[in-house]
Amino acid sequence: MSLFAALWHPVCSTSILLEFFKWYFLEMPVALVKSWVGYMRTVGEIFSFLFLLKTFIKPWKSIVDKYPDRGLHLGLIAQAFTLNCTSRIIGMIFRSIAFVIGLVMEAAVIVIFLAIIIVWIFFPVLVVLDIVYLFSTI
Repeated sequence: MSLFAALWHPVCSTSILLEFFKWYFLEMPVALVKSWVGYMRTVGEIFSFLFLLKTFIKPWKSIVDKYPDRGLHLGLIAQAFTLNCTSRIIGMIFRSIAFVIGLVMEAAVIVIFLAIIIVWIFFPVLVVLDIVYLFSTI
């Protein structure tokens, strides 16, 4: 018996169809979700949201000026205070920008995943509708 004849045997074709539907509607969506979780973790690690929040008020690149140890030099104290505040503000700005970009990336991963899963689930319906439309126009 040839391979073609074996595939069209009623017992074999039913088994193949059941396996296909099991794979298409159960196994593959689970694999897609696992893949999506991996992408979400990766984006989360790249942007390290928890670290950005923990270090939000820290100076940028730890650039700080020490306050004078002795004496009351108002000019040096004001200079150190200004540099330290500026460094903290720059750090906040860059961390805020990184946080927002990370959130946008997370949202993009979610939207792309939802589009992929919707197309995956409804693709067989689209194929059937395409075939019906094809035969209705002939």
